[in-house]
Amino acid sequence: MHGKKIFAAVALAAASLAAGSAYAADVSQSKNITLTGGTIDYGRSLQANAGDTFSDRWNFTLGGTGDIGTGVVAVSPGLVDVISITGFSLFNSAGLSLGGVQQASGLADVWTLNTSQLVGDSYYLLITGTVLTSKAISYGGNLTVTAVPEPATYGMLLAGLGVAGFLARRRKDDKAA
Repeated sequence: MHGKKIFAAVALAAASLAAGSAYAADVSQSKNITLTGGTIDYGRSLQANAGDTFSDRWNFTLGGTGDIGTGVVAVSPGLVDVISITGFSLFNSAGLSLGGVQQASGLADVWTLNTSQLVGDSYYLLITGTVLTSKAISYGGNLTVTAVPEPATYGMLLAGLGVAGFLARRRKDDKAA
């Protein structure tokens, strides 16, 4: 008789766990963003259930070589954590990735990612996380790209400086004569 009670308690606990996980859903999204003037703000607000997860993908194209600085922030109002950002990465079209650095977690989740000399390609930011409440939640970020001149541009700059220096020296020599 005692064994039946233990078995019933274990079965009830297992059913409760299974029911809780059945409500968790993947609420991911994928969006294209366009860099205007080298920068773009991105973010998401959603109403979901506690336990839901997301892997949001922010697609963009880099036309030339550039340095990227980006970050994502999720701040929980009050004293209760409502969202957990669990990952922040940059991927190129070949699937190679660079992971972000977590600066803070808890009531404020903060991630940053900086890299230089990225070549023109299709990229995406991947933000993963878990919803910790059934209230409305949100996160936001900013992506900034600084163009890096091509090596040929540096060569032209140096050649121009050389010509300017030569002409200045020639004028100086002409005045001395």
